[in-house]
Amino acid sequence: MSAAFEALIKRYDYHPVIPAERQYGQPLIVDLTPESEIWQKVSDGHDYAQEIKRQAAELQATVEVGRYAEERLIYQETDNFVGQEARTLHIGIDLGIPAGNPVYAPLEGCVLGFGNDPTQGSYGPSVVLRHELEGQVFHTLYGHLSVRSLAALSVGQEIGRGEAFAAIGSPDENGGWPPHLHFQLIRDMQGHTADYVGVVDPQYAEFYLDNCPDPNWILNMSL
Repeated sequence: MSAAFEALIKRYDYHPVIPAERQYGQPLIVDLTPESEIWQKVSDGHDYAQEIKRQAAELQATVEVGRYAEERLIYQETDNFVGQEARTLHIGIDLGIPAGNPVYAPLEGCVLGFGNDPTQGSYGPSVVLRHELEGQVFHTLYGHLSVRSLAALSVGQEIGRGEAFAAIGSPDENGGWPPHLHFQLIRDMQGHTADYVGVVDPQYAEFYLDNCPDPNWILNMSL
């Protein structure tokens, strides 16, 4: 990891990417690793998403946080991961809040690309913003949005700091997931525009964790 890039990103003050009272309120830090105790509380009538909601209500959490650089096995039964079952390392941060909540740009930028992958287990609607700080170009990705989020967007469109440019999607439009924002920091898009892989094979962890460093450098949450 470039220490200079980390220092640059951490030097700036960013607008919250979800409503401030949720982003900076009480988080429920969710552990979805295979060893997590959450799986002991899952049954045929009570899945992991329901257990997360139960824990969030008990804690009075304002946001459910899915961790960066966490190994998970929740993707392997979805259509999006057929033939790619080795992809288990999550390289973004998930912010679980109700559908319809706004998504804000943390800093000024422009729309690099956007799209909608309806495959089960995918991002559903996603947007990538391109940013530049002191000559350093990087990107932020927003996955699991509402379909309506894409209607007013165009490639190259300028997005201001704090502008509400999208909204959280519901399960019937966001790839089939409980409502949440997948937020990812990406240095080199490697030719991609509308999306970028958010879960990778751990054997490539060194490259991907360097190219997609901790999004909390921007979120600045107490995790």
